[in-house]
Amino acid sequence: MDKVLRDILRKNQYFEEINPDRYVPEFLGLIVNGVVVYHVNWIDIIENEIVFVHKDIQTHPTISLVLENLNSLMIITNDGIKEVL
Repeated sequence: MDKVLRDILRKNQYFEEINPDRYVPEFLGLIVNGVVVYHVNWIDIIENEIVFVHKDIQTHPTISLVLENLNSLMIITNDGIKEVL
């Protein structure tokens, strides 16, 4: 799942790959498994986990999920909500 997710984020126009484990969303609003999460400055993929981080709160993630529990990922853009996964 981690390789598939990396490939999806790498090819998505709304994310910039910083390195194979870190992706920066173009917009700060995401919807993760139906829950709106604002101020996500980057996403880290660590082993079998996805971690959503805010730049001012790096001591703990805003959200952390085991990859097998990630059912949907959407981004809130100026043009509306776009499906990523």
